[in-house]
Amino acid sequence: MAATWNDVVRHLESTYKTTREGDLIKIVFVYPDKQDRTQLVLVDHEQQSNRLLVEVLSRVGEIPPGYVYKALEVIGKKYFVGLEKMGEKYFVRITLNMNFVPLSELGPMIELVGRTADDLEAMYVGGDVN
Repeated sequence: MAATWNDVVRHLESTYKTTREGDLIKIVFVYPDKQDRTQLVLVDHEQQSNRLLVEVLSRVGEIPPGYVYKALEVIGKKYFVGLEKMGEKYFVRITLNMNFVPLSELGPMIELVGRTADDLEAMYVGGDVN
């Protein structure tokens, strides 16, 4: 049986320290192995007739134009992760169809998005802006 948004929320709240803004769930990861860098990951959803789409997003920041292709090379090596531009900022993003993704796989995917965004931020943006 496919997970509901309430299932997702309960799972995330029992696994991570979360804050909420309406339906939007915020998770802040701290990376002790990277001088305590932090990365904010946002989790939201869209319900479409027979499926729940969970959207996971984390900001990278402004990547200088000459480095975008290098960032895309990094993204190309990640499973299911994409790079998206909104305004002047870049984000690492994934959309999961919960009809096919078990709740046990949600955490690793969220962590992949956060870690990838933080890696790109460190490589191409500079400081820890998230």
